[in-house]
Amino acid sequence: MAVELMDLYAQVQSEYDLKLLTTSCFGKKIGWVHMVEERELVPLLHGDELVFNSGLNYISEEWLKDFIDSLISAHAGGLIISSHKGNKMSEETVEYCNKKRFPVFSSSWNTPYIDVMRKFSEILLKNEQRETNLITALKNAIYYPEEEGLYTKHFEHNGFFRDMSYTVIILSCYTYDTESGNERLCQIENNLRYVLRKSIIYEEKGRLIILAAGYLIGRLRKEFGKICREDSNIYVGIGTTEKRIVDIHNSYENAYMAYRLTKTTIPKNLLYYGELGIYKILADVKEPSVYPAFVEETLGALIAYDKEKNTQYLKILRAFFDNDCCILRTSKALYCHKNTLNYKMNTIKEILDYDIMSNENRVRIMVSFYILNLGTDYF
Repeated sequence: MAVELMDLYAQVQSEYDLKLLTTSCFGKKIGWVHMVEERELVPLLHGDELVFNSGLNYISEEWLKDFIDSLISAHAGGLIISSHKGNKMSEETVEYCNKKRFPVFSSSWNTPYIDVMRKFSEILLKNEQRETNLITALKNAIYYPEEEGLYTKHFEHNGFFRDMSYTVIILSCYTYDTESGNERLCQIENNLRYVLRKSIIYEEKGRLIILAAGYLIGRLRKEFGKICREDSNIYVGIGTTEKRIVDIHNSYENAYMAYRLTKTTIPKNLLYYGELGIYKILADVKEPSVYPAFVEETLGALIAYDKEKNTQYLKILRAFFDNDCCILRTSKALYCHKNTLNYKMNTIKEILDYDIMSNENRVRIMVSFYILNLGTDYF
């Protein structure tokens, strides 16, 4: 719900005596504005604030550098400091801010901070209301797709048009949950707002729900792939790309399916719906009792035998199918002599009491293993 610092600056640049000293605003987004005079008060900041300072305490470059370092540590969005008594920031300090990618502005002593802060506050509040409306519209598009009047107006009024492409992404990183919140998730959200400028993002049940508008799936897989490679504790599901606003709910449902299969069923922390294969069908079950009954009919006897005799025949059968039903490859995978494995495979056939190599039974066994991979939600 923040606003680009460059956009805020553009609103007042011609009206007030403010000058950008650093090479740019470095893509910073501002959540609020705050007046801070003393370094001791900086820890009270929440982050992403544009800080105003009168310059009265600006007695040396050393003080200024320490003050800037404290703002950077508090994740402030930038600094506007008055040139009190003709103080002029040194080139060395400006270059330091450039290296730290921390935007700094100077103002004249006569610049009415109260007016600038009021104007920025109005812009920020207006943007917050816009974001709230868009988030509500997205939720309505996901949960009440048939009620187009609840979301199309807000979308189109804010540049999300009917003929754009829409992709929903779901992301979580529960590992970083604490009693005070999830700072890592907030950091990811802020970064995504910069990377995906045409997007709507909100948090729900500890997960980020992201609607990316107008982006190719290749770009999205690249961006989120980078995030997931850098941190294996992040899980991402990417839905289908839809061509109509009214079909956003389809992308959400597919993203949620992909997200649920990450790490557990499929050992990846990033999944795109298009690569789910047979799981597209299996995970879309409408009748919960179908899959347990199917597995019981196909592998029930073997599961019961393992439980009663404390054997591992189900594991052996799974390895056999994972290795394309090849005895030699399976024996190597299990570190078992092929003759011993042949004996165990014959025992498995006797327990199941059907030909496991017929085409129909091979398919049934493979599907059963896929269902077991889905976990307790399905079996």
